[in-house]
This record gives sequence, structure tokens and C-alpha cells, in this order.
Amino acid sequence: MYTSDKKIKISLQHILNGLIATAACAVFGGIYENFSHGVYSNYMVYAFLIPLMLSAFPSLLLLLNAKIDIPEAVQALWNLAVATLTVGCIFKGVLEIYGTTNRLMIVYPAVVAGLMTAAVTLWILEITGNKSSAS
Repeated sequence: MYTSDKKIKISLQHILNGLIATAACAVFGGIYENFSHGVYSNYMVYAFLIPLMLSAFPSLLLLLNAKIDIPEAVQALWNLAVATLTVGCIFKGVLEIYGTTNRLMIVYPAVVAGLMTAAVTLWILEITGNKSSAS
């Protein structure tokens, strides 16, 4: 029973962290847009959806399905990918509002793809490792 209570507490913490990140992105985007003299960027406006859809919502689904267990390393890699994507999106929005570009913006999607691939691969390896050791 202790492990189940601990898992629920961790899941609720992940949901809360995702919702806090969502609110912070929405507030930041709103304030930045307010001071941008009518110029806005869709990257900035919709940046709040990234932590909502890739962090808070999946954590809620995992909480509702108690059979799925995500290892901490996988969760850490996924959270890092979500944070990188969110920061990249906000940075792209800032650049668009400012009216410039940066050739280094290609780095964000590449890093996010690598982190998400690593997280999914690690999760699959963890699942297949547990299945073979249980047999």
C-alpha cells in the first residue's frame, strides 16, 4: 500500500508541475505580448500547450491507469525534452516578435527529438527487460 501511495503522490506532483509550467508559459506569453506593441508570435501564444499536452495530461492519464509504471530516468528524460521544447518555442517567439532569426534554432527540435527518442527507447528496454527477467 505504501508504494501505491508514493506513486500517487509522485503522479500528482508531476501533474502539478505540468500545470504550473503551463500557467507560467501562459502568463509570460501574455505579459510579453502586452509589451510587444501589437506584434505577436504563434510560438509565444501557444507555448503553454507544450507542458499541458506533453506533461500534465500524460501524467493524469498515467495516474488514472495505475498499471503503467514509468521509471524515474525515463520521466526525467521526458521532462527535459518538454522543458527544452518549451524554451525553444518561447525563444522562437521572442525572435519572431523582435523580427529576426537565428540559425541555431534548428538545435532545439533536434535535441528534443533525441531526448524523446532516448526516453521512449529506455522505457521499451525497461519493459522488455522486466518481461524477460519475470519469465
